[in-house]
Amino acid sequence: MHASKSSFLGKYREIVLAVAFFLVFDLAVLVLNFYTSYQISTDAVAINLSGRQRMLSQRMTKALLQLEADRHNQADTSEALKELRLSSELFSSTLEAFSKGGTVKGGDNQSVELAPVATTQGHTILRGAQEIWRPYAGALEPLLAGQPTDAQIETAALYARSANLKLLKLMNELTTELESVATAKADRLRMVQTGGIALALLNFAFILFKFIRKLRESDRMTEAAQKETSEILGTVKDGIFLLDKGGHIGLLHSRSLDAILHQPVEAGQNFIGMLQAMVDDSDFQTARDYIELLFGDRVRENLIASLNPLQQVQIARRGSDGNREEHYLSFHFNRVVENGQVLHLLVTVADITEKVVLAAQLENAKVERQQEMEILLNILKIHPDTLRRFLDETETTLEEINANLRNAAENEGSLRLCLNRAFRAMHTIKGNAAMMGLENFEKQAHEFENTLSELRRQDAPSGEAVLSLAFRLEEFFQSLGMVKKIFDQLSEHYRHGVTASPDEAAELSRQISALAGRIADDQHKMVKVDARLDAFSALPAIAKTNISEIAIQLTRNAVVHGIESPAERAACNKQGTGTIQLRVEALPGNESFDYELVMRDDGRGLAPERIRKALVASGRYTEEQLAELNDKQVIMQLFEPGFSTLEEAGPDAGRGFGLDVVYASIKSLGGHLSINSRPQGFTEFRIRFAI
Repeated sequence: MHASKSSFLGKYREIVLAVAFFLVFDLAVLVLNFYTSYQISTDAVAINLSGRQRMLSQRMTKALLQLEADRHNQADTSEALKELRLSSELFSSTLEAFSKGGTVKGGDNQSVELAPVATTQGHTILRGAQEIWRPYAGALEPLLAGQPTDAQIETAALYARSANLKLLKLMNELTTELESVATAKADRLRMVQTGGIALALLNFAFILFKFIRKLRESDRMTEAAQKETSEILGTVKDGIFLLDKGGHIGLLHSRSLDAILHQPVEAGQNFIGMLQAMVDDSDFQTARDYIELLFGDRVRENLIASLNPLQQVQIARRGSDGNREEHYLSFHFNRVVENGQVLHLLVTVADITEKVVLAAQLENAKVERQQEMEILLNILKIHPDTLRRFLDETETTLEEINANLRNAAENEGSLRLCLNRAFRAMHTIKGNAAMMGLENFEKQAHEFENTLSELRRQDAPSGEAVLSLAFRLEEFFQSLGMVKKIFDQLSEHYRHGVTASPDEAAELSRQISALAGRIADDQHKMVKVDARLDAFSALPAIAKTNISEIAIQLTRNAVVHGIESPAERAACNKQGTGTIQLRVEALPGNESFDYELVMRDDGRGLAPERIRKALVASGRYTEEQLAELNDKQVIMQLFEPGFSTLEEAGPDAGRGFGLDVVYASIKSLGGHLSINSRPQGFTEFRIRFAI
């Protein structure tokens, strides 16, 4: 800032000093002019008052003569006395003010400040007037005191006749003296003004001469700068141009801009229109709002630089061979500010296609390596028999989903049934993957559920839309194949290093506890699992699969829906950590069922009224229809496909298919379900089944 200021003074030093001199001199002339004008104005008042003194001397003489005549004729003398008193007092006070200065009444009866006469001649005149006026005023005192005698009136009239002409002459001389003083001041003012104008003209001529010389020098420098600018714009590889508030490109832009934008660019062309043709509607609207924000002065540029929506934008165009080509451009905007106002935006655009493609390749390779490493670390934690069973069951389930999608009939009922089956199967895969800690499979299953949810929300999903799920399935198959490949490579290690069969009950207990802990962390809750699964190992394989699926889904349901947050539990006088009890027991002596699965949590319990409101909000029932159902029937609606009491779905709940999977597994077991719950107390699922 200091260097810039010094450079400015050095470049225009002579002009700046000349202008400064002109301003100082002009200010001095104005001050002197104002002061002299004020004095002349004061002198004009004094001249008027001296002229009034002549008139007052005449009025006093006339009033005395009138008083003498009225007294002789025995007429009323009050008016004459009044006029004499007024004119004598005004004459006396004005004469005193001329001598010593003071306030007197002017012609409009307003107070006027009168300065004392300063000239020697004026003082002489005033002394002579005072010598005449003092005896004159003494002769008037008896008359002004009231009821004067004839002798007093005659004496005063006699003195007035002898003094009148003398006073009149002296007041004329005073007026002439004051006029001469005012004339001298006016002459001096004219001389100052004339000199000021002459000096101002000379100063202006000097400034003009210097300015023209500087202007010529500036023109030469401007031409050189324009030449350098053209060379820079012709050489730089990035596209550079100025953008005005109307969205138009400035007069100059870099030569490479046409090649980067793949279209000819002209000065004044509407950049906003060009941008609209290059990007999609959502990106265009965001970019336009961002550009408008940059032209405003309420937000700092560095605060919104990171919000630039055009840092990386995809542009599609037709190549020379007619094929569609994808390009990536990066736009950067910098404000051009002058006097606090944003005049233009300096736009820099670069083709970053190679950079984006390379970054994508590197990111894909990084993700693949990371996924492979995560999968490897996860499968090393799982017993090979358990992992093999999961891989085989998942592959079978995916093939069934694929077959159902391919064979779906072109009508809404069959499509929705197909979608519900796919949702239920995928929810089972997600639960099993989550239980074993296979996050990659859990994530893919959740994304598949998202796609299914979008299709289920459509009024009439088409068969073509359903078949689009094949792409998601193919990704899932590829991930499954990669894990199986890694598993096969490790199989030799398993054969030589792991021979004992896993403790399936202990493994299921560990997986359920890990799943509950992970979901509780996501929900910001605390939970512990008390699992007693001794009878699980004795079950047949198909029963183990169904029991595992039921345990997974009920665990999710308990943590998300049942267990409260620590704050809620504290408000209900509960311990901060919720408890989930899971038991698989044999039923001795029971003729109908052999085993029992019990899942109990000490959470908020089931609230039929809340379920009723959710059913009405979902559009499945009206309030009149629900009025015909008892609380038990309402609670059983939780097992309907796609119904959830959560307003927003998350990774662990809200799709409405967790309890649907539970119900399907219970049917597969041929089991019997009973539910017991107390608000703010507990919820218990009891499932009995035979083998």
